[in-house]
Amino acid sequence: MSSKIKKTIKNFFNKFYWKQHPEAALRYLPIVSELKNLHLEDSKILEIGSGSLGIIPYLKRSIDGLDVDFSGPQTKLLRKIKGSAINLPFRKNDYDVALCADTLEHIEPENREQSIYEMLRIAKKLAVIVVPVGKLSEKQDLFANARWQHVFGNNYQFLDEHIKYGLPKTEEILVFIDKSLRKLNKKAKVSSHSNLNLVIRKILINTWISKNKLIYYTYLKGFLLLLPLLRLCNFGNCYRRVFVIEFTS
Repeated sequence: MSSKIKKTIKNFFNKFYWKQHPEAALRYLPIVSELKNLHLEDSKILEIGSGSLGIIPYLKRSIDGLDVDFSGPQTKLLRKIKGSAINLPFRKNDYDVALCADTLEHIEPENREQSIYEMLRIAKKLAVIVVPVGKLSEKQDLFANARWQHVFGNNYQFLDEHIKYGLPKTEEILVFIDKSLRKLNKKAKVSSHSNLNLVIRKILINTWISKNKLIYYTYLKGFLLLLPLLRLCNFGNCYRRVFVIEFTS
């Protein structure tokens, strides 16, 4: 492949898919849709467990991000705040929107209720929790972890934590939300929906965990072109669930 073609491809993905990868897109794009539906995309937003990028490549604006580690691809659009999800350093209703995506499963089970309470405490208009749930998702994480160890001969921290802490159940998250709202004397419309069919996710895993550069770049870039189709794959048994808490006056 000529350098000119490579440059053209690189410029295309930088323009339309800046710092994106497919599975992150599939967990963040439902949040972006919720924000746009409620006209909150330009509001004051905090992402809990943002890492170094978080939702920014999909929202394309600056936000506040809270985490313990900001290593990874960097952007000037993220205002970094070091802190803990179980003790957020903000006042009640300090943010219009609080969100977390694939974060709750990395928190010890005994601290998950407190994390949800803190998130709902600081959010004024909307909170969105995206998290893998249930036994079938745990089984797939065990498969992914075994594949990673077989291919690379070491452990992958995030999968290790999924297995160590276990994934939450849908029912317990709904209970935590309800209990938190009662403690805070807040009222909200609570809904949830499935995210990413497990069969489709297994295909993504098999291309992600590979030493073959062509296969890996098919995952990293090629699947981005299929996002309009992949976003529809929320049927049957799914890996994640999206919990939407819309506060009412």
